[in-house]
Amino acid sequence: MTTRIALYGGTNLTSKEIRFVRCLTRHLLAIQGVTLISGGFECYREHPAWISVDRAVLFEARQLLPEPETFIGRFETWLPLERLDRPDDGVERFAEGAVHRIPGTDQARRFNLVRAADGIVTIKGEGNTRTVLELALALDKPALPIPFTGGDSRTLWENNREAFLHSLNLRPELISRLEGDPPPLPELDGIARDVAQAMYDAAKKRCLVLMPFGAGHDDFYREVLRRAIEAANYIPHRIDIDDYAGNIPSLFLSALERVRAVVVDVTGLNPNVMYELGQVHARGINPFLIYRRKESTMDVDALPFYLRHEKMANEQNDEAGRRRIADALTRYLSDVVLHTDEQRRHA
Repeated sequence: MTTRIALYGGTNLTSKEIRFVRCLTRHLLAIQGVTLISGGFECYREHPAWISVDRAVLFEARQLLPEPETFIGRFETWLPLERLDRPDDGVERFAEGAVHRIPGTDQARRFNLVRAADGIVTIKGEGNTRTVLELALALDKPALPIPFTGGDSRTLWENNREAFLHSLNLRPELISRLEGDPPPLPELDGIARDVAQAMYDAAKKRCLVLMPFGAGHDDFYREVLRRAIEAANYIPHRIDIDDYAGNIPSLFLSALERVRAVVVDVTGLNPNVMYELGQVHARGINPFLIYRRKESTMDVDALPFYLRHEKMANEQNDEAGRRRIADALTRYLSDVVLHTDEQRRHA
């Protein structure tokens, strides 16, 4: 599964900040499945010697990923239309790796970049970095502005600290190091390693919900599934709610590549949901299955044969049944975390 993490921020970094960005890039790319997203900011034409976050990330990624095919698979550049790209600011951009040219202005590009990313880390920054972080908060994206780098990253962290921490599981000692004075050079690598792992963990903790839409289903999602998922410290994702536009099958397949857990409500055996369940099974993903029945018992033969022996939260659609579904979902999500941690320890 691919996890897209965007590194964003300042356009004129100090040597220490450049070192931190390169360490962070290295530790993120050391995690299998991580792809980095860049805004492609090379420099201002008036200041060609300045090193931006994007430029530092590109330089390190190029060194770590010398094979062209691997580089294209793990480094993306998101660009606006050239003629609408801040024509008065004298911006030079690079187009490296997998290039996504977004119709519209630089602001439209920023919105699409945030929406596509599973997690965002910002370093320093002025003006546009604030916009990216505010978009991340609005879209419930895990984001971590590094406060010791100053600029927008410090300001947004100080003003929205609890909101950022809500989607992150940062150890108190890491928080203390991030909020303190800029650390000495020998400590940068360790901080970058911890930030990379924390952001990866937060970005991966997304739970895709596949279910029928409309009356009788949406309230169950809001009142039961979404609450249980958020209580387990996951981010719920339902395509019709959380994706703003696009081809539904393509959005589904893309979302499937970016989640840690999948919930499938097969109530009513909706054809679209059953197709999606087939795609889930084809990828070897173990989903949490739900069937909400009207009667107190259910004829197992009413299910497709390939579901009859699947583990399923098969409950009556009443208050007690909904509580049991929520409890079972909580256990499932906890087991997913334990299984992932076990895999990481033995990797």
